Amino acid sequence: MHCSPLFSGLSHAQCDEVLSWSRLKRFARNEMIFLQGEPFNKLVMVQSGMVKVTQTSLSGQEVILRVIRSLDTVGLHADSSVFTHACSACAMENSKAFVWDYRDFRTIEARYPRITSNIHNILSGRLVELEKMFSEIATGTAAQRLGLTLLRLLDRVGETSSDGVTLCLRREELSQMTGLTVFTISRALAKWARSGLVVPRREAILVQDLARFRSELSLGSRDESSLSAQQPGHVM
Repeated sequence: MHCSPLFSGLSHAQCDEVLSWSRLKRFARNEMIFLQGEPFNKLVMVQSGMVKVTQTSLSGQEVILRVIRSLDTVGLHADSSVFTHACSACAMENSKAFVWDYRDFRTIEARYPRITSNIHNILSGRLVELEKMFSEIATGTAAQRLGLTLLRLLDRVGETSSDGVTLCLRREELSQMTGLTVFTISRALAKWARSGLVVPRREAILVQDLARFRSELSLGSRDESSLSAQQPGHVM
């Protein structure tokens, strides 16, 4: 856990002290860690397992903002005046996490100001990622949006084995991340499967050659851009 971005710049001894203020808690699959709108009273760092961070719209539709594994954190806020969670966190599989009470963590931050700086860096990186995702959704084709999302997830939460890299997500969850329908996602996966790029499974997707998948996706994006530039009426 010393490699967590939250502990960047701290010694092993300092990390151990910070961890000593926490409690290690188990979460069953589909168990809520905290809910959107609940009082902000804890910070959570995943030790093992996988957690999704979601937000519910006014219409009741759930959107997955990100999926995380060990070393990452949920429940971060840059401003202590924020007293409710802006999103929900749910264990996607049996998981364990270190949990700090908010009041204790404020004491830790006072002792180690570097942690406050790390929190701002983490949140800044997430903002950049959300901006990039918004741009992809606003301008990319369905295949591009799905492909880029898969690459991001494979890099972050993919499980590497001798067969390749496996992403343990259902079509419905990919739909909540990309804004695409389950049908569109299934059709794109079937097309990639025929090309040997992916092996769709019931609740997972196997990419046997990640470098090839990344290359083919990049090539496809360039081809579509070139085709768009050749359309009548296009101004160079």
